[in-house]
Amino acid sequence: MLGLVTIGQSPRNDVVQSMFGQFNRPDLIQAGALDFLSTPEIIALAPRDGELPLVTRLGDGAEVVVSKERITALMNDAIQRLERSGAVMICVLCTGEFKGLASERRIVYPDRVLSGVVDALLPGGALGVVIPHAGQKDSMARKWARPRRSVEMSVVSPYDESGSVEHAAVDLVSSGSDIIVLDCMGYSTTMQAQAQAAVSMPVLLANGVVGAVLTSMLPRLSGSAQQSVRL
Repeated sequence: MLGLVTIGQSPRNDVVQSMFGQFNRPDLIQAGALDFLSTPEIIALAPRDGELPLVTRLGDGAEVVVSKERITALMNDAIQRLERSGAVMICVLCTGEFKGLASERRIVYPDRVLSGVVDALLPGGALGVVIPHAGQKDSMARKWARPRRSVEMSVVSPYDESGSVEHAAVDLVSSGSDIIVLDCMGYSTTMQAQAQAAVSMPVLLANGVVGAVLTSMLPRLSGSAQQSVRL
């Protein structure tokens, strides 16, 4: 059983659909950092000065911005719920860089999976990155820059499917980008298709890349939660 932990509220069937092509798989369970929180409690998690903003979605579809630093403990609570429900491996549904998450199971961090793929495809050149919040620009520049690779960024909400991502992709290619990455697990296959239709350069969807990797593992995760999975 694969456990999916979101920084927002579960279930995130939209993300699961993009990752695996269907959202009702019996080998997946979900939990969210913001599950069971009241509206005032969620509002109180808004980023303060110096904190990194993360963009996510609530159960009613509303977009919300929370502080990465102050949801870590809540994510650990969600991870524990997944473990108790039978998860033998955990995947974080966020491409942010997390420290302080703890589990007796293996944790898959999408930022590491995505970085490995992009580094293999584009060790040098110009990388175009679409990000969900302007407050992430500095951290994203550090995350993606390499000695032989420059980074250009554009900001588009993952919950805006009006076509803004098309313009972002065109702008990034005009700036010389060789590959474009939609760097948020909330971006959808629809948005990837919109961006790809507008440019000739490859457009990588974060949740699609991670989903492709996890799909090959899912048959091995269907056993008892009492058994550790060695990968």
